[in-house]
Parts: sequence; C-alpha cells; structure tokens
Amino acid sequence: MAGQGMNRRQMLAALGVAGAASIGMMYGQEAVSQASVIGSVYSNPDNPNAPKTVRCFDDVTCLLGFAGEYAGQQVSLKGYRPGTDIGGGLLVWDPARPKSAHNGGTIISPTAAWDGTAAGLPSFFSGGGETNPSGSGCWVRLKERDNEFSPESFGASGTGNEQSMVQAVLDAAKVWSVQHGGKRPVIRFAGIYTVNGVLVYDGFVLLGPGGLKRDDGIIPSSSIVSSSVIFGNGIKDIDIFELYVDGNDRMQGVMSDPVYRQGNNAGALGYQNIYIIGKFTNADRDMGTIRIQNCRLVNSPGNGIVVNNHSQASITGNHIERCGKNGVYLAQTHGFNTTVSGNYIRECGFVYGGGIGIAHAHVNASGNVIVSCYEYGILISSTGVGARWNTDITVSSNNIRGVKRQLLDNSGDPESFKASSLGVGIGYTQVFVTRASTRLNVAITGNSIQGAEGSGIACLGASYVAGFLPYGIVISANSVMLCGSAGLNVRYVRGLVCTGNMATANGFADLYIDEVSGSVASNTVVCKYPVADRVTLGGIKYEAKKRHLSAADTKPGVNADCWTVVQTSETLPEWHEDEVYAPVLAPSTYGIYSIYRPGGTAVSGKRSDLLLDLNHVEGVDNSNRLSNVNLVRKLVGGTAPTGLPVRAGDKIYYDAPVSGSSEGRICLFKGVDTPAAAWGGGQTVAIGERRTNAGKLYEAVQAGTTGTTAPVHTSGNVSDGAVVWSFVDTVAIFEEFGQIGV
Repeated sequence: MAGQGMNRRQMLAALGVAGAASIGMMYGQEAVSQASVIGSVYSNPDNPNAPKTVRCFDDVTCLLGFAGEYAGQQVSLKGYRPGTDIGGGLLVWDPARPKSAHNGGTIISPTAAWDGTAAGLPSFFSGGGETNPSGSGCWVRLKERDNEFSPESFGASGTGNEQSMVQAVLDAAKVWSVQHGGKRPVIRFAGIYTVNGVLVYDGFVLLGPGGLKRDDGIIPSSSIVSSSVIFGNGIKDIDIFELYVDGNDRMQGVMSDPVYRQGNNAGALGYQNIYIIGKFTNADRDMGTIRIQNCRLVNSPGNGIVVNNHSQASITGNHIERCGKNGVYLAQTHGFNTTVSGNYIRECGFVYGGGIGIAHAHVNASGNVIVSCYEYGILISSTGVGARWNTDITVSSNNIRGVKRQLLDNSGDPESFKASSLGVGIGYTQVFVTRASTRLNVAITGNSIQGAEGSGIACLGASYVAGFLPYGIVISANSVMLCGSAGLNVRYVRGLVCTGNMATANGFADLYIDEVSGSVASNTVVCKYPVADRVTLGGIKYEAKKRHLSAADTKPGVNADCWTVVQTSETLPEWHEDEVYAPVLAPSTYGIYSIYRPGGTAVSGKRSDLLLDLNHVEGVDNSNRLSNVNLVRKLVGGTAPTGLPVRAGDKIYYDAPVSGSSEGRICLFKGVDTPAAAWGGGQTVAIGERRTNAGKLYEAVQAGTTGTTAPVHTSGNVSDGAVVWSFVDTVAIFEEFGQIGV
C-alpha cells in the first residue's frame, strides 16, 4: 500500500542477498550514478547514521503526487499497473532531473497525470497532464545495468495490445543512447507482447527469450496493408538474439487459400516479421553489423527477415516457419560479409517465395535446412541494371527438401520447367537486364537437394540479350535427386564449370544444358531409382507408393496414396518427418541433354566452347533415348546440319519426326556436322566460306574463283591453284536411328 514502510531486514529478504548485491553493478563495474540498496536504506545527507526506511508503493499511480524528501531517496514499486506485480522495482529521487525528461518508465515525474488504464498510457508517456512542465524533480528507475531496458518498466504485462508500451521503451532507449554518446542499449523481452508494429533504432540490442506478436484481429488478405512487426530504417548496428516474433497466428488459416496466394499480394509485400534497412553509401563504408541470431520467426504474411541496403549482416541459427514470401530476403547487401547460415526454414513462400531470396547482393548462404517451401529453396535473382551487383555469392552445404512449386505452369507442357525458376531447389535467374552483367563469381557447391517439383538447381541467363549473358558460375559436388523436372538446368550461361555432381532419378533430364559455354565434366548421372523406400512405424512395415515429402498428412497408416503395407523380414529404418521417400522410378527421360539453336537470338559463342566429357551415366535402359552415351544434343528447327563439332556416339534428335521416319541421327565418326557444299573447280567463293572434300572441311582464306587442284591437306593452308584453303576439321558421318512406327 502507498506509504507503507519497510525495514532493512524486510528489504533484504524481499530482494535476496544476490539481488541486493547486484543493484548498482553494470556489466561487472560499479554504477557510480546510483546508490546501493543498503546505502539507500540507511543513508541520509543530514545524518548518515540515522536509519531510513524505503517507502513501498503498489503501482505508479500511487507514486504520482509524491515528491522525494531528499536527493537519493529510494522508493519501491510492487508493480507498474494497478493490480499487477509486474514492472516494479526501485526508484531513486533526483531533484535536479528536468520534468521534461519524463518518459513514464525509467524517468517518472510525480506531477504528470495517469488514470491507471492502458488507454491512458500514451498520454502519460509523453508527459500528459504535467502541472509543472518547466520544473525539475523526477523518480529515476534503478537498474542492474544502466543500459538495460524492459517493456515491463513501461507497464507491459503480456496482456492485450501493448503497442504503446513497447514503443515507449524503445524510444526511451534511443534517448538514453544519444545522451550517453551512442552507447548501445539492451532491450530484454521476458514475455510475449502484442503490438501493431514497432520501430527500432541504430545500435539496439534486442534479447529474448520473449518477443513480439501481432494480431490485427482479422485474417490477413490482399486488401490489408500492415507494417512490419519490427522495422528499422537507416540502421548501421543492431543485434537481435533469441527473440520470438509471430507475424500473425491467423496466417495458418490462409496458407491453402488460392485467393490469398496471388503472387502479387500487396497486403503481404510490406509486412515482414523483421525488416531492417541499412544506410549504405559509397562514402560510408563503416556500416557496422546487423546480427539476427537464434530467433524464432513464424506466421509472416510477407518475409520472415528482410535486410536491405547494408554491407555486413549475419543471419544465423534462426528457426523460421510459415512465411508468405521468403524465410530470409536479402536485397542490395553490397559488402562481402553477409552470411545466412545454420537456419531452419520451413513452409515459406505460399504467397510467392521460398526459403531464402537473394537480389542484387553479395551473400554466403551455407548450412541451412530448408524444408517444404513453395516456389524455391534458395533463389538468386537479378533484374534491371542492379543485376551487376548479383556477384560474389556462395551457396554451399545446404539441405533442401520438398519444394512444392505451388504456382506450377498449368499448360501441360512437360518441358515448361526449362525457363522457370518455380519449384527449384537452388536457382539463379537473370531477367530484364539492361546493361552488361559480366562477372558473377557464383559458386553452388556441396548442397543436398531432394524432391523439388521443378529443377534441383536452375541457372537461367537472359535469353534474348546475347551480349549480356552472365558468366562465372561454378556448380560442383552437389547431390540432386528425385526432382520432378531436371536435376541441373543451365541455360544461356558463359564460363560454366559444372563438375563432380551426382544427379539421380530426376524426371525429364538429370543434366539439362541449353546454350552454354564452359565445362560439364566428371559428373555422375544415375537415371533410375531402382529400389523402393521402406520404413517401419508402430511395428508395421510400409513401402512407398509415390514420391513425396514426409509430413503428418503423408504418414504411413494415415495416407494410403503414399504407403502400402508390406510383409518382409528386412530390418527397416524408422519413418521420419521431412524425408523424401519414393517407389521404384523409371529412368529419367534423358541422362544428359544439351541444346544448340543455330538460328536463335542467344548463342553463347562457338559451340566448341562447351566441353562435355568424362561424365558417367548409368541406369539407362531406353536405347532410343541415350544408350549409355554421355551426350545428347537436340537440333532445333528441323533436320538440316547443325554446324556442331560432334563426337562418335552423339545423337541429334529431330524436332518434328513423323510416323515412318527416324527419330534422329547418331554420329559414327567424329567431326563437324556441316552444311557446307562440296568443293568444285570454277566456284566463286567469299572469305570464310566453307567447302568439303574427301571427308574434310575447309575454309576460304581469300575470295576468288576456285582452281583445279582439290584440297586434301589435314593441317595449315594450301592453295587449289587460285584460292587458299585452311583446314578446319573432318566431316562427321551419321546414320539415322529410332524408326518411328506407323
């Protein structure tokens, strides 16, 4: 009760010895600005030996109207709000403290007014009802560490909407930081507080294990535009550790709603759980660091975490679930110290997105587990002139399972995946490039990808701007299996290194190569999935009936479409969630499939720039498709010669074979599949024009009319008596294969 006394013995019993000793300590150093608890009980400036009691008040309303009797006098609050014991503590009287410094939490003017209700707090925080605004004398909260703040000190109790209380503590921490030369304030969240969206400031440290949640009172929809739960603009330094952020627990009601999943949901785009915008400029390289670690982020209609326009960010060890767009989205992170690692990301992207989105950024994404996301596991995207920033990216050692491809192309075309980043495990896509995007330096290495509905890994250049084709992508040591379209899908890329990958039982092709220059070598392709997965659960043994990602709704004994009971004496592994299971699968349609478009708008240089060699292909049993050959090339546009250098065993498939004709041609002797005419005397030729003779291909070094001596040399330049011819290569010899039945 207000005014009730407390003697020394009662005071120490209430605080505990450890609590009494800790007051006045700040990170292990004495807080010189505050008196100790024992000193506050006994000290009196007029008579140090005269004992003084610490007055105890039930709540802040009881403290209002009570001015201190002397500097350093202390009072004890049972709680902040009437009827609660939350937010109490010790306060000390500072007669010199201006009443204009009142913030209602750490500094309280006894001449301000508050009616004790939550609705009256915003006015109280701003000094509403102050009767002596130009005066001085305030109660100052004693804290164990002077840079620590808590929502409870501003009346938060974890009930109802506490937006004003949480924002008030953040605003007070900002003022304190400015007054202390930029010292970093620490805001501790012990409970979960409901907010509409709060603003944080540069230098803040936010600590759990509690956090923030929001509930606008309705299920989110495209017509609802909401702010982010935590928003910071112009941030250089911020640490967010072990915080819980719930974007809206009503999100689960719209995850499967096709009306909400529009891909352009305006209500979701600006609504993130954590949204940090840096203030990168070329003149300010000292960007500080953004660290978001070991947090749990759920139910965001937009992204779980967004970091934009910053040079150094560390996003590690977070648990992120059920976000409408991306679990993590990084845009314009221009420095080379941005890391996204060790995060667990699940069921993100049901509006449009996936696990991790990277746009115009330098990023190291490694060691993340990404499960059951909707449009992609990790997507690197470039648009416009900013595409030149999408360089120096490493995507390594990630485990990606079960990408859904929710916005699947419904055209019915089984090859629609070729130009699509939908449903991919890891994707690089470059579209609408308006200036050369040359050096990429993108490495995709050591990742495990299973069960993506689209391609396992897709690297897609800008198809219609041949001069702007990206170069410098390394794809190595990845394991890609059981994907619905291609294991690796690479289109319109220069300078590719694709080596040491394992691709197993992917639907259309295990390796799909389209207009690529570089090296595709030493990969292992296993086209079959020869043995069905079997598991045991509850003492019953099951065999997989279809490829699927295991979850509660695909559990054995629950989903008859996914499992069938088997009788076997085998010792089987236990069923686990988040695994991709499959039955015996037929071979991939193609093992390695490479396309060349001689008349296309995007040609990646000379076709000889692609080295496709030393790849191991096994498990193929369809001789009209692959016949255990390392390379399959498809001619686009008919049966005319391609101009390609080919090897013995290479197959070229006709685009529109008809009944009774052949499916394509197979090379018997290596050389050039040339359209050049045969050499003959008296022909008029231009410089660079080609002719064949005796199984060899020659190119005219000069213009003129051919002579009478046919060229037969196998190296260098020789004249036919009038025109000098340079030896190019031998002429490839083909025969047709794959007779199509009538």
